[in-house]
Order: sequence, then C-alpha cells, then structure tokens
Amino acid sequence: MSTKTVGEFTVTAVSDGVLYTTHDVVLGVDKDDSARLTGVPYGQQLVLDVNSFLIRRDGKLILSDAGSGHTMQPTLGKLPQNLRAIGADPSAIDIIMLTHLHGDHSLGLVDPQGRAVFPKAELFIHEVEAAFWLDRTLQPDDSERVTRNSKAQRAVTAPYRDRIRRIRDGEVLPGITAMLRPGHTPGHTNWLIESGGERLLIWGDIVHLAAVQLARPEARLIYDVDTDLAAATRAKVLDWAARERLTVAGAHIGFPGFGTVTRSGGNFAIEPA
Repeated sequence: MSTKTVGEFTVTAVSDGVLYTTHDVVLGVDKDDSARLTGVPYGQQLVLDVNSFLIRRDGKLILSDAGSGHTMQPTLGKLPQNLRAIGADPSAIDIIMLTHLHGDHSLGLVDPQGRAVFPKAELFIHEVEAAFWLDRTLQPDDSERVTRNSKAQRAVTAPYRDRIRRIRDGEVLPGITAMLRPGHTPGHTNWLIESGGERLLIWGDIVHLAAVQLARPEARLIYDVDTDLAAATRAKVLDWAARERLTVAGAHIGFPGFGTVTRSGGNFAIEPA
C-alpha cells in the first residue's frame, strides 16, 4: 500500500492489475525508437499498470476511477479485492470520480451479472464526457472503437443512472477541483486536490507509456479519440506540472503511480514521490 497525505486528505494508490499491450499502439514515434525508450524489443509485450486512487477525508471514501472489471484481460479487475484488503469495501465507497469513460477506468462499475459493484456510490463525470459517450446519437462514420465503447459505457453506467452527477470545471467537492483536459477523450478530466498548502494532481491518462511519452510528448496512442489534441494537452499539463513541481498520480505510470514531474529541455521525467 502506498499513501500520500495532502493536507486533510489521504490518497492511497490501489492496483487494478496490469494490462498487456504492444508497440503497435504507439503513433508518431518510430517503432525502433519506442523499443529503445522502453527497453522492450519490438514484437514483445509492454506492461502497463492500471491504478485507481482512494481518497479519504472526514470519513468519506472517494475513488478516482473504477477499474477494468471482468471483461478485459485476466490480469485486470483486481480493484475490489485490493480495496477490501485496505479496509475499504466497495459497498462503502461514497463517490467515484471518473477521469474518463474508457474500459480500464470504468468497466469495473458492474459485476458479471451487470449489478453495481459500488451500490451507494455517486458518479462524478464531466458533462462533456457524459455527452459524448452516454448521450450522443451514434453516427455511421463513428469508428468501431468509439461505437463499441459508447455501448459499453451506457451499459456499465446504467445501474447508476439516478446517481450520476455531471460536473463542470471548478470545485466539485471542498478541496477537489475538476479540470477538463481533452483529447484522449473529449471530456478527459484531471482532479486537483488542495489542502494545507499541499497539492496532488490525479491526471488519469495524460501519460500511458511514461518511457516514451515523457521523452516524446508528441507520441500518441491509438486509444486517443483526438490524437492531435491529446498530444497538445499532454504537453500543456507536463509543462505546468514541471513548473509547479506538482506531485501527480497517474493511472499508468507504474505502481503506485505517484511522482513529481521535472523538465530538461524538451524532455520530461517523473521522480518517484
């Protein structure tokens, strides 16, 4: 277990497991360069940690992202058991703040029978994200990935329909601010936690492959809905985090995912926190 204290908040990294992928998901960077940066030869699997973050304050249990559930890889879907292991049963979670609606962040909302894994939790979803994945009429020219994910998100959020809070930029809870950071998805959201003069940025999928995207912020992934905007947003967030010496919490920057962003020229790095 790894926990950061942020003033009156405690933030604990909780693993959902690991996701296996390949260099083929990387766009805008030569495959040989990707292999060199990661240290993993082309053709071999890359391993991504999938992290959620449990936030405690004044007896409230708040979760940032809900894990992958049971329909992705067998190495995923470990969030409920890992929450129980630290004394936070899924039935006790009060709020789930979703950075975005992609499978490894949201399919864990339901069990194999389609029932809510977090039966009392209220979902916080940016209104832009909800509009794109939950409300929009699907179009004939939508990609297969967008169509499939839209249908999946409507299914996993259905048990929570009366407990979805569509939020905008700004303070959504005392000490927690929503910041729209689009590109990876239209409503991709960062959560800035501030208390007692301390700050922590939960940044979702600003970075997937740290070894590649910190050295080459222009590198995109095939999962990005808008690849150009995702790259521009990443550069903006990395620059800001480095200037401010922010502690960040990332879904895919190793476990536990806490670090401080530093900059050297056009390249970035993350110092473990």
